[in-house]
This record gives sequence, structure tokens and C-alpha cells, in this order.
Amino acid sequence: MGNYLHRTTRQYFQSISPASLAEDVSSYISMPDMSAVEGVPKRYWVITGDVVSEMNLTEKDAVDAEILSDTRNEAVDEAIDDLEGNLRQLVKLMIQEINILRSQHGLPDRTIEQFKTQIRNGYGS
Repeated sequence: MGNYLHRTTRQYFQSISPASLAEDVSSYISMPDMSAVEGVPKRYWVITGDVVSEMNLTEKDAVDAEILSDTRNEAVDEAIDDLEGNLRQLVKLMIQEINILRSQHGLPDRTIEQFKTQIRNGYGS
């Protein structure tokens, strides 16, 4: 019986037989020293070889920025993709009308994806 930390998922198993592991034992760190990450969220763990350590502040900031960006992307996608009824039709109509005006000036059409990107870019400013 031993303790194992999955190298990818960072799932920690205590007092488990190697035969009980879901994957080959090479996917795990056997008897890892977890003292450096005690109380630290898993998203801030760095695994180098068999050593588990805490990210520095710059690395944590990058992780947090990515999470914020992903959250915003999901919110925008959900807000636009899940629009119902009149509001969805209004957005589609606005894009069509904008595209008519753009075509009169020799500009390419705007797409829903570009619309979402513009909304995403407006967050946090």
C-alpha cells in the first residue's frame, strides 16, 4: 500500500495498492512529498519529474488570466448561442443590416463569431 499522485489529473490516492490504480503506475508519482503544496489549489501545482511544487506568482497570474478568459468565452457563447425568440432575431437582424451597409462600402460581412469576439474584447475594459 502506498500513496500516489496522478501526473496529469493531480488526483491523490492514499494507502492504495498499485494494482488498484486505473492506469499504469508510470502515470503516477509514488509516495510524493506533498508538503510544498499543502493548502494550495491543484491548479497552482507544478510537477517536474517526481517533484510537486507551487507555481510562482507570475505562473499563477497566467493561470488565473486563462481561467478568466475561458469563463468570459463561455459566458459570451452561452449568452449568444442560447438567445431565444425576439432577442435572437434582433441580433441576427442587426448583423444582417450591418452587413448590408458594409457591402455598400466594399467591406466583408461580419459573422456571429466576430460579433462574439467583439463582445468578449469589451469585457474588462
